[in-house]
Amino acid sequence: MTVEEICKWLEASKFREGDRLPSVRSVSERLSTSTCTVFRAYRKLIDAKKVYGEQGNGYFWGAAKVAMPEPPVREQVVERLERLLQEDWKSGRLSADAPLPTIKELCLQYETSVGSMRRTLEKLQALGILSRRGRGRFYFRTAQAPKAKEILLVMRSNPTGDFYCLGERELEFMQKVYAEAEKRELRVHVLGFHEDSGKFLDSAGNAVLPETFCDAFGAILSTMLVFKPQRLFSLFARTRFPISVWWEHPLSEIPRALKKEPRYAFFNLAFGEFPGRAVGRFLRERGCKNIVYISPYHLSSWSIDRLNGLKKSGLHVFEAVDAERASPFEFSKEPPAFFEKVVARLAGSVPQDTDAWVVVNDEVGCALHRMFVQHKIKRPPYMVSFDNTVDSYRIRLDSFKFNLDTLAEQSVFHIVSPGVTLYKKDDFRELSGNVVEK
Repeated sequence: MTVEEICKWLEASKFREGDRLPSVRSVSERLSTSTCTVFRAYRKLIDAKKVYGEQGNGYFWGAAKVAMPEPPVREQVVERLERLLQEDWKSGRLSADAPLPTIKELCLQYETSVGSMRRTLEKLQALGILSRRGRGRFYFRTAQAPKAKEILLVMRSNPTGDFYCLGERELEFMQKVYAEAEKRELRVHVLGFHEDSGKFLDSAGNAVLPETFCDAFGAILSTMLVFKPQRLFSLFARTRFPISVWWEHPLSEIPRALKKEPRYAFFNLAFGEFPGRAVGRFLRERGCKNIVYISPYHLSSWSIDRLNGLKKSGLHVFEAVDAERASPFEFSKEPPAFFEKVVARLAGSVPQDTDAWVVVNDEVGCALHRMFVQHKIKRPPYMVSFDNTVDSYRIRLDSFKFNLDTLAEQSVFHIVSPGVTLYKKDDFRELSGNVVEK
């Protein structure tokens, strides 16, 4: 179906003002068309003020309502300390594997009194999140050691069960899960998920079911480049153990039933506005005010989110974007020169008075670096990217590093101690990262 046909189909569906629209993926499946085409249709309806989107909630019919500013709420001391502890939990500065700093050290770190800090920690202890032996230091509660000593790690695979890696992030995540499991004397059993057949495969290519692994007491699922994760979840319907999910899709597409199920923990690494906000803060600290955002993948929600995050950090952002494609994999169908042609066109539209260029990922950053070394484009005043790949070190490109260490640690910890976390109940577990300067 075309964009216009999808728009007409949605308009004829008689949605009322404020009704939630079906997700891009569900419309794609229902109409047997690509998610890119559906996304373009939604964007067209948004531009026409017939549809609006809410970060993390999806799309709704009608014009977005202008929210009235709420009066500021005074944050109580204990609430402030809980928020700061949660922020350090997201960043990995508080480790699930080590005791918390002493109360005196925490007081210095969070600029509070001993009494307030103690009340906060004792509240978390009463909630079953922290434990303490005598008057010693607090630590995150761990459940009784399970008799089973194996966890399942599910990654996408080819038809023979072999894992194939299209990026550094997946391979690094696998390595870090193994390291976390080794700390706790746990074994890791890797299963491949072949999406086309909808089956789990062992290393020999044999179809298996997760409930047949009697020594397993939990699972970690990667949805990286798994386009229909509902199929993946359905294969775990007959299990009862805790499951950690590395969610690599828009936040609005998390299955609602699973989000509310305590045994599931959904972790967000790269989606949402946080990466853009973090890079924006980093640039403001460098004294930047006017920046350009360059993305040839602006049909994707993750590219749009990063742009919105940059804008919300208080910077003036010039948009040099192309909304014809949603990912690098769509460019793989084209000749290599086509990708560079698109990136060069975007770079050519950049105004002269910018303080920095922000590029959507390292691949685009490397292409721009190649072009200005070859004198095809002007050299940017400063450039920063996202992903922190090996290539970013090769060309000394400052880049935002997603927090794989904390993702692996907390994914394993959820299996060992389900429910023990500083996130609020039903929260999407968004992990923070930082810009690595080179």
